[in-house]
Amino acid sequence: MKTTVKYVVLKSKDYQLGTPLFEEELDVDGQYFDQIPLVIHFQDRDFKVKSKELQRKQIQDDFEESQTILVKVIAQ
Repeated sequence: MKTTVKYVVLKSKDYQLGTPLFEEELDVDGQYFDQIPLVIHFQDRDFKVKSKELQRKQIQDDFEESQTILVKVIAQ
């Protein structure tokens, strides 16, 4: 399933509230939401996952499914 994962910073000295950290496009199964680790490593820093939101979309004509996951993180 086509999956877009967007990481957004909620709290940090170096980032403003709501700053997009990074985004990745993956081809994973529908269970990936539960497999996201509690700590994300990015640019030699650790970010703790505060919350996750899942949005799924299914296009009936093409039998295509996609999901978008919004991961909100806090710098450690």
